[in-house]
Amino acid sequence: MKSILYGTTALMAVSLVAGSVSAAEKIKLGLGGYWRGAIHVGDADNDGAGAAGSDLRDHGFGQESEIYFSGNTTLDNGIKFGVMVQLEGETSGDQIDNTYIWTEGAFGRVEFGETWGPSLLMSYGSVGDKLDGHGDFASNNAGTNWNGLGINTYGGDAGILQTPDQKITYFTPRMAGFQVGASYMPENNPAATNSTAGGLNSQVNGLVGNELFDIAANYVGKFGGVDVAAFGSWFTSDTEATAIGAVPGRDVDGYSVGGQIGVSGFTVGGRYTNIDDLLGAQPTTAATAGDRETWRMGAAYASGPWSVGANYIKATGDIGGVNRDDETVYWSVGGDYNLGPGITLFAGVQFWDYEDSSNTAATQGDSTIGVFGTLFSF
Repeated sequence: MKSILYGTTALMAVSLVAGSVSAAEKIKLGLGGYWRGAIHVGDADNDGAGAAGSDLRDHGFGQESEIYFSGNTTLDNGIKFGVMVQLEGETSGDQIDNTYIWTEGAFGRVEFGETWGPSLLMSYGSVGDKLDGHGDFASNNAGTNWNGLGINTYGGDAGILQTPDQKITYFTPRMAGFQVGASYMPENNPAATNSTAGGLNSQVNGLVGNELFDIAANYVGKFGGVDVAAFGSWFTSDTEATAIGAVPGRDVDGYSVGGQIGVSGFTVGGRYTNIDDLLGAQPTTAATAGDRETWRMGAAYASGPWSVGANYIKATGDIGGVNRDDETVYWSVGGDYNLGPGITLFAGVQFWDYEDSSNTAATQGDSTIGVFGTLFSF
């Protein structure tokens, strides 16, 4: 691990020295980002033992947006340097996230700051969810989305796959279709407390106070008229004895594999993720840290401005210490239409089901949510 850190630090130092005398222009920031909103109607049932039920509104509005401040410059030697800062458009616990600097050249790419790790950035297999986060960010207004295990629909599965934290990351150049990425994080917000929020903004902080090493590799290629992509990733952590919620000997680690193929407008793919000793929405205490398995499969078809797809996600939590398995299942069917540059309409249906094997949680149930909305990218 140290040799990797020394190597990436050396690359940054060499690029700085090599470009110290340059006619390149100073970095100037530009704006980008997105705004998305949705109207939805929903029906939720509470299946928990002894649950009194809830008379919740069956419709609602939702919105979510981000503004990107980014810029880069190229030195005379061809090495690029850049910066990215992402601002949430609504009040949020992480008002500014994904804030990092980067350098890129023939040696590859180095990033430093708060950003996602290679396990997520290099992954493939999340195919077919045309709602892709457009619905679940708003669905609680129409009842409960019963996301008991805190899965998300936009790519990540849990833990490090969901949380952008401060790290240093190196990506090799892509050679013969292959690329490798590795990151190191000294700690994950040791002053924070474990969050139990589910849904799009779930911060499954099973890695609180942990030192983390994350590595991934992928392949992207084309065989005749068939596009092929595959990836594998692995991460391991070392729990600090004084970390909040830490249990000695419980070091969170996991792996993920997936891939997808595309031909004549059709794309199919899938992914499997396994994480051991994870803290999260379920369970909520270190004493009951358990294992998590997440399966996802999907298919999509695109033709011109139209695209349709279907997606399935199943997450199972083996809750340690209490001898129970909890399960969240998510389905979606939907489509989108590109009205013009940066303007997309989307619509579809989501189905959520959460089963608490103890059958005592009032939050156990299922819901069906219809979504119609728009996405502006700028």
